[in-house]
Amino acid sequence: MAKPKVLMINGFETTSVPQDVQDKLNGLVDFTVIEQAPHDTFAPIIAETVASQGPFVACIIFLKWFEPKTWPWPLDEALIGPLVRSGCRFFSSGGAGFDFADISYLTKNGAYYANTAYSASIRTSDSACMMILQVLRNTTRREDDVRNGRWQDKTFMAKDGRKSTLGLIGMGTIGRLVAQTMSTAFGMKIIYHNRSRLTPEQEKECGGLKGPAEYVSFDEILQRSDVLSLHCPLTEETRHLINRESIAKMRDGIILVNTSRGPVVHEEALVEGLESGKILRAALDVFEFEPEVHPKLIEMRHQTILQPHCAVANETILEDQQCEILSNLEAFIKTGKPNTPVNTPALN
Repeated sequence: MAKPKVLMINGFETTSVPQDVQDKLNGLVDFTVIEQAPHDTFAPIIAETVASQGPFVACIIFLKWFEPKTWPWPLDEALIGPLVRSGCRFFSSGGAGFDFADISYLTKNGAYYANTAYSASIRTSDSACMMILQVLRNTTRREDDVRNGRWQDKTFMAKDGRKSTLGLIGMGTIGRLVAQTMSTAFGMKIIYHNRSRLTPEQEKECGGLKGPAEYVSFDEILQRSDVLSLHCPLTEETRHLINRESIAKMRDGIILVNTSRGPVVHEEALVEGLESGKILRAALDVFEFEPEVHPKLIEMRHQTILQPHCAVANETILEDQQCEILSNLEAFIKTGKPNTPVNTPALN
């Protein structure tokens, strides 16, 4: 019996996948490999590959992260239509986010999209916790003091996390991991806003030393948080979730942390909030128009902690991420459903 065909964007030679994992998947499916290219260049390549070597039941993307000029996004009908129309029912690439994929199109055409929820989540949560601590203590200013010959400037004192309330918008895997760490290890009170309430057991796990995490409305989390950390996906509903109107409702001197997606925050409104003092400080791993960063955010050195969208970037991320893609593929081939789908496809 012929093995199912899978289209692989960028081959194993570009990956860190262990040989035994490669061998297992090669025994399960037949891979056809093509190299990534920008969207409009890539679309006819995919169409020709489907016509000459398809049909394919699945498509996986081992993205070359450090070659952004050749990223094929978005995964829309113009790009993947030939795959979907010929029966491809599974797509996966790296990362927890999936705003580059047309999930609505995939869903209505009976196809899954699976993210790499675990490998991205644990690293992003680690980075978010680090940035919360950095911005509470304003480590940039303290480092500048040492580098400029100032010692123990007593006019500046760090915020006390153990007497602060951490508000989390989005309580998926990343949000819950951040809550568990910051409550248990650092004694912060946890409140959260989410599309749905956690179970009592989950709220207890996330609450740590100050009691169960508390489910609150959007307006209430703005009003009560000393630190507000964003962990929601980018959707039409969350785009510019943090804007002039929501900032006006925040308590004075709030600290904002964003490791989700840049456009969740209206950057101009954030700058205005920092300039007025309504927002005390901000820690950002993502930006509205990245890789461009609002110049005033860069100038506000003692009010901002900035990172270049690298929350997941450690020495083991590529291997773990690629193995998670392959684990999703294996589950789909064997059961018809991946491990970490972000959608429930319509029945064909």
